[in-house]
Amino acid sequence: MSKDVITCLPPHDGHPGVEIAWAADCREAFNQGVKLAQTWLDNARNGWLWAVMIAERDLLPCAIERRAFEVGFLSRIHQRICTPKCNGSQSVEALSLNV
Repeated sequence: MSKDVITCLPPHDGHPGVEIAWAADCREAFNQGVKLAQTWLDNARNGWLWAVMIAERDLLPCAIERRAFEVGFLSRIHQRICTPKCNGSQSVEALSLNV
C-alpha cells in the first residue's frame, strides 16, 4: 500500500507543524487526537493525560486509526511542552510513518 495520504499538524505554541504520510486515510482520527489534546490542555488538565488518551483511542475501530489518533494527540502535547528553543525553527517538518 502506498503512503500517499498526508495529515497536517499546523504550527502551534511557537513550535513548528508537521506533515505525516500514512498508508491509509487517517486524517479524521489524527485530527480527533489533536482536538482532544487541545481540549485537555485548555480545560485545566482535567483527568490523567494517559487515561484521557487511552479512553478515546480505544473507541477507534482499527489499529492504523488508533496509531494516527495517538500521533495527533501526542504531537499536540509535544508542541505545548517543547519551546521553539528545542529546534529554533518555525518550518513544517515532514514525517512518514511506516505502519
